[in-house]
Amino acid sequence: MKRQDEQEMKRLYLEWKNSGRSKADFAGEKGIVRTTFYYWTTRFSKQENLSSIDGEFRQLEFADNDPAPTGHVVARISYPSGIKLDLFGPVCADLVRELIR
Repeated sequence: MKRQDEQEMKRLYLEWKNSGRSKADFAGEKGIVRTTFYYWTTRFSKQENLSSIDGEFRQLEFADNDPAPTGHVVARISYPSGIKLDLFGPVCADLVRELIR
C-alpha cells in the first residue's frame, strides 16, 4: 500500500475500531504495514484519551441530612481506559481527588 496521509489513516482507524477485528488482521486485509498501523492506532487512541480529559476537578455535593443508604452507588468515576469505579456510602472529596489523578 502506498504511504497514507493522516486523514486516510484516521478513516482507517475509525473503520478498524468499529470492525471488532484485531489490528493485525485489519492491517493485513487493507495492505497496510502492521507497524505503521500500530503507530497510527496508538497515536489516535492517545488523542482521544487526551481530548476526553479536561483536567478539572469537580467537587461532589452531598446533602448532609440525606446520607446514602448502604448498597447504593453515590458516585461513579469513569476513566478514559473504560474502567468505571463505583463508590458506596459517604465519600471524602480528598479520596475522589486522588482517584481521578
